[in-house]
Amino acid sequence: MPILDARSAGSEDDFHGKPRPVPGRYHAAINAAEEIQSKLKATPGLKIEFQIIADGLPPSGKGCTSDQSGKTIPLTLYYVGGDEEKTATCLSHVARLAMAAGVLLPGESREVDWNEAIGRELIIEIGEELFGDKREKKGSCVTYMGFWSLGNKAVKNVPRDTTSPGMQSLSRGEVKGQKPPTTTDGNTEKKSKYSDL
Repeated sequence: MPILDARSAGSEDDFHGKPRPVPGRYHAAINAAEEIQSKLKATPGLKIEFQIIADGLPPSGKGCTSDQSGKTIPLTLYYVGGDEEKTATCLSHVARLAMAAGVLLPGESREVDWNEAIGRELIIEIGEELFGDKREKKGSCVTYMGFWSLGNKAVKNVPRDTTSPGMQSLSRGEVKGQKPPTTTDGNTEKKSKYSDL
């Protein structure tokens, strides 16, 4: 039987799960992607995990978050809703993620092999989530439609790790359907080595 350690805890409230990133927009990589089925209704979906690569842009749009790099956050998306309209919305959400990750290109209509998404980089938005019986506890989650490709102008001010494999590939124009970034690396006050592309 394992030894449990509560020497530094004042109560059970001092025990938490893995700390998630604080709200903001982040340069992230996909660590894992697996097609799943819900337990109750066997609804098909996608379970994915993102890892933060660089500190991000807080919701205020000013400054930079700190100590977030390396944190992970899970997301589960389902392909089917309660009716045709909800199903179309679910599939639209998943398609946006696929395009932002570069595994679905503009103009395509096909099944996606989510194994191809592992290691891909994109920008994600994390928001605040309330949970618990009375929704009194605060947590964080990936926001609805909160995905952008690295070169998307809508997120040009989000800090990026310009030395990451995704940014290196993007700067060489090797990522189909995406353009090289033309911005500084966000709010870090240093010029990106790709800013003159």
